Amino acid sequence: MRPKEIQEKLNIDGDRIKLFKREGIFTPENPPSGNRSTNYTDADCEHLRLLVVLTKSGLTCSDIRKLQEGECTLEEAIKIRKNNIDAEIKRKQNALILLSELLADKVEFETFETDHYWNVIAAREAEGEEFINTEDMYGYRAVSLIRSIKCPYCGEEHEVDLEDYMYDESSYEKENGMGPDVVYSFNSEDGYECHECGRIIQIEGWIREYPEGAYDSEDINVVEGEKD
Repeated sequence: MRPKEIQEKLNIDGDRIKLFKREGIFTPENPPSGNRSTNYTDADCEHLRLLVVLTKSGLTCSDIRKLQEGECTLEEAIKIRKNNIDAEIKRKQNALILLSELLADKVEFETFETDHYWNVIAAREAEGEEFINTEDMYGYRAVSLIRSIKCPYCGEEHEVDLEDYMYDESSYEKENGMGPDVVYSFNSEDGYECHECGRIIQIEGWIREYPEGAYDSEDINVVEGEKD
């Protein structure tokens, strides 16, 4: 099955499959080769169905990786995740109560009584209540590695997912509190063939993500891959 076929069959988008690959919990039996996309097998389909069910049930990719590596049982993973979700729901319920109070008080942004509500939250937290964390609000979204490139031989335009050719993901934490500085490095070597002229293209370079989830810069080189 081609990528579009399996996405339609499972009613999921390509980003979900890419996430499973990136997190190391799914590797297709027939990965992309040259300019040919992944050819998914029936076994791949069953594997993806399992991953979709588990993730829609609330398990994370990290949970599933631990299951695959035998670090915990399914029952243990479910109990831990259920406790985490229960705590998240409680935090959101407390936030809903506070939002209702703000509406009832007819608050305005220009005249917002920060001290009053700061003290309200502090008092409730002192009693053991919790409110929404930034992790509850903002999910990580990786910078897209899909780029449009031009064949140096015939000029044909290609849309390429450079994640398929990534060989390194370097990351280091900066001291300014803005999170990790990530650089994705890739090189197609002799693995990409122009679907128009059939010549080998080499695509190499890097894409920088900084701060986390935000595009910063890139250096992508597309050259002739065949040597005379």
